[in-house]
Amino acid sequence: MLDVRAPRPVLRVAPALALNLAACGGGGSDDTASSTSITVPMTSEVTATASTEPTPTGGTTEPTPTGGTTELSTSASTTDSTPKLDVGGVPDVPPSLQCSADLHAVVDGLGQVVEACAADQGCADGVCIAACQAAAASKANFGCEFHVPTPPTQIAIPPCFAAFVTNTWGHPAQFEVSRDGVDFDLAVFARVVTPGQTPEQWPPVPAEGLAPGEVAVLFLSGDPDAVHPQTNLPLNCPVTTAVTAGTELKTSGRGTTFAITSDIPLTAYDIAPFGGAFSYVPSAELLFPSSAYGTNYVAIVPPAGTHDVPGPLWLQIVGLVDGTSVDIRPTVDLEAGPGLDGAPAGQTTQFTVAAGEYLQWHLAAGGDGSGTLILADQPIAVHTGNRFLRLQPMPSPGGESTHQQNNPVATLGREYVAAPYETRRADLVPEQVDYRIVGAVDGTELSYDPAIPGAPTTLAQGEVVDFATDQPFRVRSQDEMHPFVFAQLMDTCHLPGGTREGATAAIQGFETLLGDEEFVLVLPPAQYLQKYVFFTDPSFSTTNLALTRVDAGDGFKDVTVDCLGTITGWQPVGTDGVYEVATVDLVRANESDKGCTNGGHAAESEGPFGLVVWGLDNHSSYAYPAGGNAKPLTDLVIPPN
Repeated sequence: MLDVRAPRPVLRVAPALALNLAACGGGGSDDTASSTSITVPMTSEVTATASTEPTPTGGTTEPTPTGGTTELSTSASTTDSTPKLDVGGVPDVPPSLQCSADLHAVVDGLGQVVEACAADQGCADGVCIAACQAAAASKANFGCEFHVPTPPTQIAIPPCFAAFVTNTWGHPAQFEVSRDGVDFDLAVFARVVTPGQTPEQWPPVPAEGLAPGEVAVLFLSGDPDAVHPQTNLPLNCPVTTAVTAGTELKTSGRGTTFAITSDIPLTAYDIAPFGGAFSYVPSAELLFPSSAYGTNYVAIVPPAGTHDVPGPLWLQIVGLVDGTSVDIRPTVDLEAGPGLDGAPAGQTTQFTVAAGEYLQWHLAAGGDGSGTLILADQPIAVHTGNRFLRLQPMPSPGGESTHQQNNPVATLGREYVAAPYETRRADLVPEQVDYRIVGAVDGTELSYDPAIPGAPTTLAQGEVVDFATDQPFRVRSQDEMHPFVFAQLMDTCHLPGGTREGATAAIQGFETLLGDEEFVLVLPPAQYLQKYVFFTDPSFSTTNLALTRVDAGDGFKDVTVDCLGTITGWQPVGTDGVYEVATVDLVRANESDKGCTNGGHAAESEGPFGLVVWGLDNHSSYAYPAGGNAKPLTDLVIPPN
């Protein structure tokens, strides 16, 4: 990829590509490579290059200007994971050294363990190194450094904001939490999730660190006097917080992140408010570590919704390096706030963000910030949300806060699978699930399996399309040069005929209805993992898991969840036989015939699979992907000009 700080040639990318294939020979050495040259006519504005989707052989793409076209050269080393066949007279090539899927071992090209890494190490490029370095090199969602901005909510008095971290490594994790240079005492606000106990009873993180397979909840901030404005139920944290006040910004402005650093890779999420079943406006997100940050984003924002005073919608940019320069071309006016200028729609404006700082803008009413282009000279994170999302045509009670960390352009896929959550309808008929799709590049052509009426077949850069279906499906663009952004939404709880059992949090004077609006990003199958350790909020009476598994060429692999055992009930997606989806209750109405309870859990398989956690109760829900990679799938860079 080109250095984003340097001037870039601007290309016009055509939907059709002319492929010039050239074989490169060598003297029989192990680094002999083959090369593919792609000539791209200049017809739709993007910058730099786009690679073919990474394969097990690896590959790099180098831009080579050639006047009116740009040639992209993709190299594939022969040190790959494919078994070498004896074709007679030619000696077998020894399998190359690689890393196991969990990074805990060095394996050969046949998947056989060559070396088990020490408990405080991980594998990168076929070598055991320090665990944090291995995690950073893997571009996975687990890592050793997280920067967490506080998401704004609808609640006037800031409610309990919490992050939870899981240790999927084989070694205890020592971690620290700080904000604006101040280190906090973990014994005060960090608790280890313990089955059978309430959050108030959970023990502090021990001195030796968070044990493998355990989950810790970090109660970061919140006003001790926070209450729900309609029910007067308390929304404060169950234990003393790191900051005993709210840390969210009420308007556009500059804020300070919480920094979580560890000596062993962790997976992290956040939720606001914690214990949110009784807040009726909860939302959660998967947090990516700083090693997975990018410099280029096409933002996706939740819909404004149907509330008579929508949102407001908001966008945050998180800094990792002091003096980071950020160019942004919003699709809607960004409102100014204390210490932060606004930015007009359709124009590129430059801002500076410091390490540990985040910029937050409210988006002007009447617009949709999806499709906003962002380019920085250092890695940044982008978060978006809606302070109050309502998706119902009637004025009945309902609506949620929503927030999600966006994925960099380099990690976006050209193929996604839509796995519906378990229906909430009382008649158990499959529910119409809402989806939002945002184009990253002009001339994007989409195909679906099965066909989805009303779904877009083409996308322009920044184009936003919403549609709904009750079917699982696969959506794919023509190639890796045309990635796109994909999200799933849960609709209002006011469904035809009411909702099924599962909600127990009673609201005086309100009908008991299961779930409510939520917005969650969908990760492409190319980013799936083989193991997830995740947390489910014990204040929610129903937790459902939506799973997708992949036949990577050797059949579908079993997926197991700790308390549930092997998952069954898989349904095919379309007709190509590559994907299957399933939903399963962890608990429903606080009951489980498998003995499951909310708290820390693990799911794993010998093959890649995706997992989205859904927590539901009366007029409330949250969702987040349980994890995923953030490896580069394209070298595309899209400048905001």
